[in-house]
Amino acid sequence: MKTQLIKTTIGSLFFACALVSMVTAIALGTSGVASAQDPERTIQGAWRTMVTPVNCQTGDPLGPPFPSLLTFNKGGTMSEYGIGPGGSPALRSPGHGVWEQAHGWQDYSYAFIHYRYNSSGVFIGSQKVTSALELGASGNQFTTHAAVEVLDANGNVIATFCAVAAGTRFE
Repeated sequence: MKTQLIKTTIGSLFFACALVSMVTAIALGTSGVASAQDPERTIQGAWRTMVTPVNCQTGDPLGPPFPSLLTFNKGGTMSEYGIGPGGSPALRSPGHGVWEQAHGWQDYSYAFIHYRYNSSGVFIGSQKVTSALELGASGNQFTTHAAVEVLDANGNVIATFCAVAAGTRFE
């Protein structure tokens, strides 16, 4: 009698474990298929952008668009590089900053700063960009609206303007 009870209990446990394993395998398999069809939407990665400086009140362009590169790293840090029209790579440093997901799957914010130099290589200040980013439905494009502060060597704001940008994921 005891032997039969033990065999029945072990058989039931074995069946339950097999069932749990099968359900888990199906769930993981389905999850893998879904993520392959619907990739995770995030701004992490490298992006090519076109930036247009604009008047903050009217939205009118202040100059022609220029290319920029943005890289959003896992953990919330970022790097940036772009030279505006008529600029020179010798007149500015790469930008470094932080980003975060604001709310929902498509809304993010980021801020970065880069240093500015005169033609003799002397530090003359910095430029800070604070931006709201909306990720597109595919996860491979975005648009931004930014506020830009130009600061002197002492950190005083000497000019402000806005900018809009469109980005596409670099793959």
